[in-house]
Amino acid sequence: MNKRGQDLSIGTLILIVLGIVVLVLLILGFSLGWSNLWEKINIFGGTSIGTVATQCEIDVTQGNTYDFCQSFKKVKVDGKTEYLNCKDGRIDSTLDTKLNCPAAPGGASSLEVWYCNELKNKETDKTKFDDQIKVNSKTCELHGVKKDTASPATTVP
Repeated sequence: MNKRGQDLSIGTLILIVLGIVVLVLLILGFSLGWSNLWEKINIFGGTSIGTVATQCEIDVTQGNTYDFCQSFKKVKVDGKTEYLNCKDGRIDSTLDTKLNCPAAPGGASSLEVWYCNELKNKETDKTKFDDQIKVNSKTCELHGVKKDTASPATTVP
């Protein structure tokens, strides 16, 4: 029997398909932004209140005050975006041991007010600040940060 063409093995075909998938993911990741890509395809399941609570327990064990107090995580609760840290009532009540948080940076009255101002300072033409965003279960408006008021300059330490 005379073979005129070369056969492609199954392994080669699988590698070609995987290469194309990786190429598409790279193109989408660089064009949309990586966090937007993972949110859109929901490949990693996102962050939940339970995940944040687990991280808070680890922070307590390690004595990691910065992450315990000032690291706010973006979560979806009932389809709405919220930002919370370990001081959120839903998490704080589950912790046996807690860490004492230092004063809020930038002279803010609380960590929640500081973070609402951080969100407001990140406002761009594409992402408008919404004072109805929740930080630790309360809207930024209830924390005293409104979209039509000037926010004090704050810096992340």
